[in-house]
Amino acid sequence: MAKLRREIVDMKKGRDTKRQERKRHQVPAVAIAGYTNAGKSSLLNRLTGAGVLVENALFATLDPTVRRAETPGGRVYTLADTVGFVRHLPHHLVEAFRSTMEEVADADLILHVVDGAHPEPEAQLAAVRKVIVDVDAQNVPEIVVINKADAADPEVLRRLLRREPHAIVVSARTGHGMEQLLQLIEEHLPRPSIELLALVPYTRGDLVSRVHRDGEVLVEEHTADGTLLTARVLPDLAAELEAFAVVAQPS
Repeated sequence: MAKLRREIVDMKKGRDTKRQERKRHQVPAVAIAGYTNAGKSSLLNRLTGAGVLVENALFATLDPTVRRAETPGGRVYTLADTVGFVRHLPHHLVEAFRSTMEEVADADLILHVVDGAHPEPEAQLAAVRKVIVDVDAQNVPEIVVINKADAADPEVLRRLLRREPHAIVVSARTGHGMEQLLQLIEEHLPRPSIELLALVPYTRGDLVSRVHRDGEVLVEEHTADGTLLTARVLPDLAAELEAFAVVAQPS
């Protein structure tokens, strides 16, 4: 315990710095949470090709692993693996691991991974949700990812889908359900707040790239004068595009 506490203290400063940088750039954050051995690291590997350690051990993922990911539509977000939760986690352990779980509380979306092949998946869900409340993350939107579909009893999967309205069945091992999960992530990410129409000169291809990377392109047309974009963007990018904004003419 003393060794783990020292490691957590050492890690916290670096994690805080990285989290502040992501917030400064307003990149949406997705956290993978779940009971230990539910397949969180395997899911991260499947979604990002990150090559993260997959280990059948309690708290194998002590330092949350954060990777860059992209939706099918091209929106960039971060995907963080977190420490595996356990049932009846003692209060002093919740406090000790709180800094590793801050990725969950600060996330825009939680992928709550549950082992569909476990004898008591409902108990896993309840245990994880108890810890989510303990770290004040109960208001973060959640997708329940029922993993290990290739090894699970089909009746158990049907039961979980009836119980959980925002759930999807996947297999991180085989890749089953990954395309649908990526689409769900895209639908649940917070949308940029400002919609605008801008004619960006071809000399500012960097701005067009940023709109694709950090915003949501609704319509794109290449004209003689530049790239005409209808897009939703965040305030800082909207300010940079203001010089190229097109005012709609009254009909």
